[in-house]
Amino acid sequence: MGPNPAPPRAHGKQVGLVSVSRGLQYTSAWMLSHTKFTMLKMSVLKKRVKCCLLAASLLCACCLLAPCALVMASSSSEEALRARVEQCYSALQQGDWHKVEKYLTKGSREVFRNQTKKPLLGYRIQSIKLEPDGRTASVVVLVPLVAAMMPKPMPVPQTTLWRLVNHAWSMELLPTPDPSAQQWLFDTAPRTPHAHSSPLFSQDLKFESTWFSLGIVEEGKIQVARFTFTNVSTHPVTLSEFQLGGDCLRLKTEQKEYQPGQTATLEFEFDPSRLGVAAGETFTQDIMIKTEPGGAYVKLTIGGGVAAGPAPPAKP
Repeated sequence: MGPNPAPPRAHGKQVGLVSVSRGLQYTSAWMLSHTKFTMLKMSVLKKRVKCCLLAASLLCACCLLAPCALVMASSSSEEALRARVEQCYSALQQGDWHKVEKYLTKGSREVFRNQTKKPLLGYRIQSIKLEPDGRTASVVVLVPLVAAMMPKPMPVPQTTLWRLVNHAWSMELLPTPDPSAQQWLFDTAPRTPHAHSSPLFSQDLKFESTWFSLGIVEEGKIQVARFTFTNVSTHPVTLSEFQLGGDCLRLKTEQKEYQPGQTATLEFEFDPSRLGVAAGETFTQDIMIKTEPGGAYVKLTIGGGVAAGPAPPAKP
């Protein structure tokens, strides 16, 4: 018998199939790992995007809330200042000088002790202005002024300086105050006989006379009082406020601002029927005018007498 035929060469094909299979496995494993890596990167990217969005949202919120926070802080500071001013002036009204010193800066206390003081008749806070630094402020308080030349107390504005010291607001006084000016802060009655030399009274307007006599007036007959003046200053002067002595007076002049060198006349109507004075008696009516700039005053006076009524018929 002849030799047996050689078996078919299946081994080489099997090796090739194994190599292909392993290649596919490696490829599949690489693609899987690459996919996982890509998904991981996407996940990280998404987290970064979320973080960026969150940071942007927080930044926008901060930008939006910052002005509100500043407003709230300013409002809170103003409320604290208003409370301190109220407490300080309440002590001034009560004449409690020791308590007042608690609301003054350290350097202002000696100035305050050297001032002639008198309890205030009252007070009203007119305005509070905080400076941009948030540590200084100007406060305007209306305080009644009493003087012999005035028929009744007149509210006079006082501008005071306040500073935030050790988280508390305190009033600061000038180390060398002008006696004729700062004295009004603590004493509601002037003690100098030359009251018109005080800065309280305007030096910008020069009146021909601050007195006008109506003579003898008859009831029911309207009279007119005239005051001629000149603006002797170098700047325009505005008559910002008129305080009339009673209902019997009415301002006729409409103009309020006067240029340097300008001469004008103020006219006031006087109605004796609204005066409330008996026939045969004399009267005076005062007019206080506030001028700007400076907030000084002008005082005018109208006087006269009321005509006597008809004599009663003689008895038979």
